[in-house]
Amino acid sequence: ASPPPPEVSLDQLDLSLYKIEQSNALVDAAKRGDRIAVKSLLESGSKINALSPQGTAFSVAMKAGHAVISQFLLSAGADWRLGFKPGEASALMIAAQRGNNSLVKSLLVNSAELDYRDARGYSALALAAIEGHLTTVKVLINAGADVDVIAEGRSLLMHLVADNNILLSQQLIAAGADVNFYDAEGDSALRIARRKGYYDIDLMLVQSGAGL
Repeated sequence: ASPPPPEVSLDQLDLSLYKIEQSNALVDAAKRGDRIAVKSLLESGSKINALSPQGTAFSVAMKAGHAVISQFLLSAGADWRLGFKPGEASALMIAAQRGNNSLVKSLLVNSAELDYRDARGYSALALAAIEGHLTTVKVLINAGADVDVIAEGRSLLMHLVADNNILLSQQLIAAGADVNFYDAEGDSALRIARRKGYYDIDLMLVQSGAGL
């Protein structure tokens, strides 16, 4: 495993927002995953929150999947809001979808918007659950995430039931998810379970108060 990047003194960094017309060396280094260059550029005075049309160093690192650099930049003072357009996945959503619990927790500590939804209605919790990241789901639920998020017209519970994911369905129900939500077509979690022959989930839903 690669060693983590050395710490940069936070006292030396300018955390102000700077808008730039094109990506700079720091943004490019973060995008390609060059930790040594990112550290060196920050120490030589590059603005950590420089915002280019491509995003900031943090946002491009997040989108490119460079988790260690993303964590490093966040801890050094990167603004998690910058570089993410309205309607697209937020930094918290990306971290949750990948099951990166360390980044999820760091973003929550930095007051990342817990129940932000993208243009399709998905939230960080929804993406973590659909990808099967149990620990991430627990972290987000414990942080107070909305378990009744509606994505693409269906409740998160309906999505999980459709995937026959009894474990995560149990987590949502235990956290108070609505077992009797009906979509625009009149479908429900119980109806999906019966249609697909998922008997264990069917029984669990009925015991939880679901009706047809």
